[in-house]
Amino acid sequence: MVCDNDMVIRHAYTGWPGCTHDARVLRNSSLFEDGEQGNAVGQGNFIIADSAYPLRNWLITPFRDTGHLNPRQHRFNRRLSSARQIVERCYGHLKGRFRRLREITVRKPPQIVAIIISGCILHNLCVLSHDDIEDFIEEDHDVDANMYPNIYLDGGCGTARRNEIMNALL
Repeated sequence: MVCDNDMVIRHAYTGWPGCTHDARVLRNSSLFEDGEQGNAVGQGNFIIADSAYPLRNWLITPFRDTGHLNPRQHRFNRRLSSARQIVERCYGHLKGRFRRLREITVRKPPQIVAIIISGCILHNLCVLSHDDIEDFIEEDHDVDANMYPNIYLDGGCGTARRNEIMNALL
């Protein structure tokens, strides 16, 4: 799922088992294909992601912290993590509004997909209508999203793009 700063869901891709690695789902989505062809985001824009995803020029991930990051890289990671919180809030709002998404009881994949995508569409309608949801949200602080292993190699052009963004964060 990709959302913007207003928590409007811009892309949702579902239908894979929950145990499938997020990067594998992305790799098989139209978003990845569009991103690799330069059509996923507008010129000069990018999507931010956690460390489970491959670094690309259109998909920016944090620097791997192996104990040798410089202060600018640490600052970049903090700012990226802070900006990424919007998608976690979006998930919280989606599941807060539509609690059926917390535990889907149907077993047929087409129905599961329809329920999830319907929830995303209804969520967007709520956001665009300025629906107040804050009282229904339960935050999950147990997971550090930057500690997931990446199962695909980072792209070289992604490294250059991330450094360019980091250097712009003076």
